[in-house]
Amino acid sequence: AMTKHEIRRLIIKWVLYFVCLIVFYSIMRSGAFGTWQPFLIIPLAVAVSLHERELSSCVFALFCGYFIDISCGFIFGFSAVWLMLVCVAASILARNLIRVNFLNFMWISFAAVILEFSMDYLFNILLWNKDNKEFILEVLIIPTVISTVVLSPFIYLIIKFINSKCSDNERLRYYSPEITGDEDAVRVKE
Repeated sequence: AMTKHEIRRLIIKWVLYFVCLIVFYSIMRSGAFGTWQPFLIIPLAVAVSLHERELSSCVFALFCGYFIDISCGFIFGFSAVWLMLVCVAASILARNLIRVNFLNFMWISFAAVILEFSMDYLFNILLWNKDNKEFILEVLIIPTVISTVVLSPFIYLIIKFINSKCSDNERLRYYSPEITGDEDAVRVKE
């Protein structure tokens, strides 16, 4: 059973995750970066999934995917389904196979971004045989992928900070020993 203090920290952590989601959605919708508009929701979903269990990752990734669908005018669930699968896989990897660190976050985040935009290009541009396919790829999609990947480390640092402040030491040691400074920590199954 969780204590009141643990419940309060858990609620604060999830509220902060959703505040990040709203802020990054607002940045994505604002158009402040022009054609270099980053989709920061994708690395946010990956970062959260690396620090959380599978069910939590699944639900949060669905929310993130729905926000992308709403923002881009995609069919409802287009981004949500694949993002859910990527994030659940990332959560399972973090729990059983890989350590939660910057390098692992970057390659999973990069794969998720490439998957999103390649699916967008395939199903929304090529399949419908839209005009200016090369222009859309070179002027809109590639700069967006680059800006999203370049800004991804900041997302990782934000989520790492939130998780380090709102999680107990045993859970941190289980998911990412480098945060606690205990490199020899043994992964303990909960």
